[in-house]
This record gives sequence, C-alpha cells and structure tokens, in this order.
Amino acid sequence: MSNNFLVGSYYPVKSKVHFMSPISKILCTLIFIVTTFLCSDPRLMLLLSMVIVLVTEMARLPRRIYFKTFKSLRFVIVFIILIYYLLGTDLETVLNMILRVINIVLYTSVLTLTTPPTEITYGLQKVLSPLRILGIRVKKLSLSLTFALRFIPMFLDEGNRILKTQASRGIDYYASGIKGKFLAVKSMLIPMYIQTVHKIDLMAESMQVRLYNINNKRTNFKKAKWGFFDTFLLLIHLGILGLIIARMVI
Repeated sequence: MSNNFLVGSYYPVKSKVHFMSPISKILCTLIFIVTTFLCSDPRLMLLLSMVIVLVTEMARLPRRIYFKTFKSLRFVIVFIILIYYLLGTDLETVLNMILRVINIVLYTSVLTLTTPPTEITYGLQKVLSPLRILGIRVKKLSLSLTFALRFIPMFLDEGNRILKTQASRGIDYYASGIKGKFLAVKSMLIPMYIQTVHKIDLMAESMQVRLYNINNKRTNFKKAKWGFFDTFLLLIHLGILGLIIARMVI
C-alpha cells in the first residue's frame, strides 16, 4: 500500500537535480503545474512529458520508483476514465487529463525525492515571501506545507501496518473481494487516525521541549547556492510556459 506512494519521501543520490537550489526546484514545480493545466494541445502535452523524462533522468533515481508512483495512480486513472465516460467526453480530453495527473504527480515526486524537508521549508519561505505584504504568515504556512508532505508517507505506513495486523486476525485486504476490502478499509480508518494524531502530538511535544518558536529568526545549516543549472532549467520551464500562452492568445 504505502510502498507504491512515494510523494513526501527523500531519496539521497548525487545528481544535478539533488544539488539544485530548493528555490529553483519549487519555482520550476509551480511553473510546470501551471503550464500543465494551461496546456490543451496534445503535442505540447507530449513536450511536457519529455521535460519530465529529462528531469527524471538527470535526478538519477531508480526507475522502479517512478513505476511505483505510476502504479499508485491506477485507481485515480480508472476513476477519471469513468467520470469522463459518464459525462460523454471525447477521448482526447480524457487522455489530456490523465497525462496532466501523471505529469504533475511525477514532477512533484521528483521535488520531494531530491529535496530534504528542511530545504523544502527554506525554499517555500523564500518563494512565498511576497505574500507577507498581504499579512500572510509565510513561516507558518511553509512549515505546515512541509509537515503535510512529510506526513503522507507516515500516514500510509501506519495504514499499511494496521492492514497487516488485520490480516493476522482474519481480515486480509489483499486476498479479499470488494466487500472484504471495504470492511478492511472501514475498520482501518479509526485506528489509523488515532495513531497518526498520537504521533503528531509527540512531534509537537518534542518541538516544545526543544523551545522551538516559529516567530524567532532562524538560520540554515546549508546555504542554497543558485548555479548555472538552476537558471538553465528555470528558463526552459519559462520558455514552455511562454510558448503555451502564445498559442492560447493566437
């Protein structure tokens, strides 16, 4: 269950993408998501898929990771196909939406797999810093987003552990039919929620013991350095975004 969903996990490998500044990676991710939603041309969507292939190859992550991520989307893809089939949508629109979901999830996975959580927090603070003009507490927002990403694998790991416990008691999720799967998931939700809240409380208590204060000015152990590759990849994303906007206007 949780082994197929890798968003929120960090995979340490020496690569150009790993050594990029977290600011540039977050900016590229945001631009890519906006570009993906604006794109409706299948040829440009194919171009975005080629960018995904380029970034994933430069990240030097094992290919099995991407296959696991893709495998975790199978139920979402089936759900999208059913919804669009009931709405009577044409095949091209369905394929575009499936490609959007796959591209966004894969790109977000690359961001989290190549960036430690502390660097993600630092990058979010820098990228979202203009929101301070609107009175938004950027530090709190960045920390909340980082915790949300980090709690995804923990939440799924807890669910996987509970499913194995239930299997030893006769409720096997993987060997059951649709009714058995429904009962297994139903009996899993409450204990998974209780265990997850308990772990969150422990984390909050440990932060209080260490006198963590989000309002204090904090320094970073590792300084993010903006290099040539950061500028190169960011310009590629901006160029594709400009191309798609130009096609929409024309």
